[in-house]
Amino acid sequence: MKAIWTVDGDETSWSSWADNIALAPASSFMLGLIENNKAIHPGWALDIGCGTGRAFLPLVEAGYQVIGLDPIMNSLRYSQQRMGETKNGAYPIQASAVHIPIPDKAISFILAISSLFHLGFVELKDALREIHRVLHPDGKAILHFLDLEDWRRTLAKEISPERAPIPSYRSVVTCFCTQEKIQEWINQAGLQIITMELKTNQSDSGQQRNWLAYCGK
Repeated sequence: MKAIWTVDGDETSWSSWADNIALAPASSFMLGLIENNKAIHPGWALDIGCGTGRAFLPLVEAGYQVIGLDPIMNSLRYSQQRMGETKNGAYPIQASAVHIPIPDKAISFILAISSLFHLGFVELKDALREIHRVLHPDGKAILHFLDLEDWRRTLAKEISPERAPIPSYRSVVTCFCTQEKIQEWINQAGLQIITMELKTNQSDSGQQRNWLAYCGK
């Protein structure tokens, strides 16, 4: 069981990222996850690391009211502009997954795509405990991780877990880990893994290896 962290850039990197995708729609990857998990009953969805709010409208159209969390103010400015598309069905909040400002057991569907693996070691474990706390007993969480053999691990320098900045969004921290390590962290948080799926994508640079963990309580 193993996990490796890398670090690159600084806090301005995330603001620049938000500027670059300000008007971009939700990816086909995210749209597929939402389409396959439409609301059966009225409830709340939590978009962790909501960024510029690309998932807001698809989640509302899937039958949810939406809360989006992101610690970067520049991202939230763009997500607030998207609120009008949802007719007040989505509410972006400046917050981290480490401290989710939501009551216990309030959320029916949690989507954490391209966000958890940008947390340091301590923050990641705290975030998973928070996800367990706010998830409804009948709810579902989809958690996204990067495999240890993902080629993107080569893009930045490796650091020891203890050297990851807190809060991690002060730079671009990225975690790569084995399936066994993901399972260990999720189980320690009290969540139950329904299934895990490895999605791969081959590029000229190498293979992207994305783990999706579908979890309940």
